[in-house]
Amino acid sequence: MQDSAELDETDRALVNVLQVAPRASWAEVGAALSVNPVTAARRRARLHDSGLARVTAYPNLAAWARHRCLAFVEVDCDPATRPDVVNRLARVPRVASVTIASSGRDLYLTVLAPDLTELSTTVLGLTGVRGTRTHLVTRLFTEGATWRLDALDSGQRAALHPPSRAAAVLPNGDRDLLLALSDGRLGVTEIAERTGTSVSTARRRLNRALRDGTLSFRCETAQRVTGWPVSASFWARVPPPELHAVATGLIGLPEIRMCAAVTGTDNLVLNLWLRSLADSQRFEEQLSTRFPTLTVTDRTIELHAVKRMGCLLTPAGHPHEFLPVDPWTDRL
Repeated sequence: MQDSAELDETDRALVNVLQVAPRASWAEVGAALSVNPVTAARRRARLHDSGLARVTAYPNLAAWARHRCLAFVEVDCDPATRPDVVNRLARVPRVASVTIASSGRDLYLTVLAPDLTELSTTVLGLTGVRGTRTHLVTRLFTEGATWRLDALDSGQRAALHPPSRAAAVLPNGDRDLLLALSDGRLGVTEIAERTGTSVSTARRRLNRALRDGTLSFRCETAQRVTGWPVSASFWARVPPPELHAVATGLIGLPEIRMCAAVTGTDNLVLNLWLRSLADSQRFEEQLSTRFPTLTVTDRTIELHAVKRMGCLLTPAGHPHEFLPVDPWTDRL
């Protein structure tokens, strides 16, 4: 895998198609790109194998935050133990994402659990750490599955059929379906084999998950080749009566990857992808102008994303392995 690998214009358009419609058929992908479906499939295989792009599946986070337990956890640890802590956390199925941060905290985690008791068990079970601070998500306004490269024209987007915008919570009975989808584009025959069901049953269950929006599918892309190589997180305070209006305005900005209302004095958390480090300051100035009631209280630059929604990443940020996000596991 070469760190210098790039996306050409057709690759960027292909990634954008898979962001909009992650499980589109190769005939639909080919039609949107005006290429042969076999060519589209071959290009996607190359992107997958080189770690430039990978379609993943995980519980719908907005629904999980409403009905179960989604949290952001800041972790402080001793420098001597941090490498071991990072490696262990990256293998915990409830820990969907692990980021090494630049200031104010050593690590930043995204954690899914069935309830508060299980979340507490997970956080208290973090060994080798000096302290933690947990922010419970009360509403997720947007997340990385909705972020786009914007490499398609309106006609190409119109040719696609995005998945349902419904957001129901993933039922316990679909845990095996979730764990089977190590590749978000896995076919129903393979899903049937992995879940021990018939092809017709696998198709029915998958179609129901797509219709109800219990699963989110994301085309995870190597950040360095997107043109947005810098990741930052902001913590902010907004007067509660204005929180929804401000968040609605924020999610229209191209830099916003994630926007969530959380418990605590700081009631809004943002994750951004930026063109440069200098853009962090520029974006903060833009926020103060466009949203005068929003006060940024803290910020951090991501030094390295170790794991992003189940995808383990190389130091260059290439997806190289997928560990299914499993909120129900008892393995810590």
